[in-house]
Amino acid sequence: MIFEFEETIRYSQTDGNLRLTVPALVDFFQDAATFQAEAAGVGVHVLNDHGLGWFLVSWNVEIIRLPEHAEKVVVGTFPYRFHGRFGNRNCYLRTSEGGYLAKADSIWAMMDKEHGRIVPIPDFVGSAYENEEPLPMDYQGRKILIPDGLEEGEPIPVLAEHIDFHGHVNNSRYLGMVQEYVPKEGLAGFRVEYKAQTRRGEILTPRYKKEDERVVISLCAGEEPRTNIEFMIRK
Repeated sequence: MIFEFEETIRYSQTDGNLRLTVPALVDFFQDAATFQAEAAGVGVHVLNDHGLGWFLVSWNVEIIRLPEHAEKVVVGTFPYRFHGRFGNRNCYLRTSEGGYLAKADSIWAMMDKEHGRIVPIPDFVGSAYENEEPLPMDYQGRKILIPDGLEEGEPIPVLAEHIDFHGHVNNSRYLGMVQEYVPKEGLAGFRVEYKAQTRRGEILTPRYKKEDERVVISLCAGEEPRTNIEFMIRK
C-alpha cells in the first residue's frame, strides 16, 4: 500500500546553498505518513478519539542527493511490518523521473495518550493498511552509540513553535535545533533516536562530538538525554 504525492521544493525549505534542509526532508516524510493514515481512515483525529497516537521511535535516513530550490519531487511512504506495539515504515524522496534522492526507515509506537504508555496496535489500525516489501537500504539499529568527550553547546529553550498536536516537541523540530551541526559537505544520511518527550518551557542542551565520519549530538534536559542524533559523512 504505497502512498505518494508530488511537491516542488520551496525557497522556505532550503538552506544557504538552496538545497532542501534536513528538517524539511523529515517534514515531507512525516506528512506522507499522516496523509496515508488519513486516506486509510485511521488519521490523527480518528486515533485521538480512541485516546491513541503514533509516536516516533527512530529515523534511519540515507541521502543520495538533497534536491534544489524549485526542483520537482515525489514523496512516498508505505508500512512494511506491524508487530505488537510497533510499526515499521519506509519513506522516500525521488525525482519526477523515478530516481531516489533519499530513503528512510522508521519505527513508530502506538501510544495510549492518557496513560502515557505504549500499547498493542489495535486491529482496526493494522487492518487499514497493506504491507509492502521493505526498500533496499542499510537497516541499522535504532540505538545510537554516544562517544565520550562530548562538548556542550548553547542551551535551547523549547517554545510554542516546537510543539505539535500531541503536546510535545515535533520530531522534525529536534533536527531544526541542531542545524548548525549538520555537515556542510558530504552528508550521507542521519539517524535519530527519540528517547523521551519534551514539552514547552523545558531547556535542551546539545552535547556533541565531531568525528571523521560522523557528528553525534545528544539533546539533553539536565542530565537526561531526550533525543540522540547522528549525521553520517560520506567517505
